[in-house]
Amino acid sequence: MMNERTFNWILEKEAVQILIGLDKDQRREYFRNLPIENVPMGSLMGASGIDIDDNGHVSFTITPQEFHYNPLGTVHGGMAATMLDSCNSISANCQVGKGFITMTTDIRINYLRPMTINTGEVTATANIEKVGRKVIFVNGALVDKNKKVYATANSTELVVEV
Repeated sequence: MMNERTFNWILEKEAVQILIGLDKDQRREYFRNLPIENVPMGSLMGASGIDIDDNGHVSFTITPQEFHYNPLGTVHGGMAATMLDSCNSISANCQVGKGFITMTTDIRINYLRPMTINTGEVTATANIEKVGRKVIFVNGALVDKNKKVYATANSTELVVEV
C-alpha cells in the first residue's frame, strides 16, 4: 500500500530583509508570530510553531510520524538534525541586532537513542552557550515529555553583517 502526504507553505521572499531590520526584541516577536507555513522546512517536517523566551531560547515540538522513517523502521537522523539545527540557528539569530544575521558554520549531532512513532511528541530546545562578536555557540537537545534525551547538538553560528 502506498502512503501519501501533502503539505503547504507560504514562503515570504523578503523574510531575510525583514529580519535584518529588526532588533533582538523585535526578532523574538517576529519568530513567535511566524506561522509554520511560512517556514517550508518546518511545514515539511510537521513541526509546531516556534516558542521563544525573553532570553531568546527557542523550542518547538514535533511528533515523529512514519514519513520520518528510514529503511530500518526508525526515525531518520536527519529529522533530529534538522530540528536541532533550526532551533539553534533561530536562537542565535535572536541574539544579534539590526543589520546582522547568523548562519550555521558547523553542527555536531549526538544520537543517543532511536525514535519511532511510539516515542510521542519530542521538543527541540536551544540554549546559548556564548555570544561573541564573530560567532555564537549554541547547544540543543531533543527530548520527550518524560525528559528522555534522544539527540543533542552543538553548533557554531557565524555572525554576518548584511
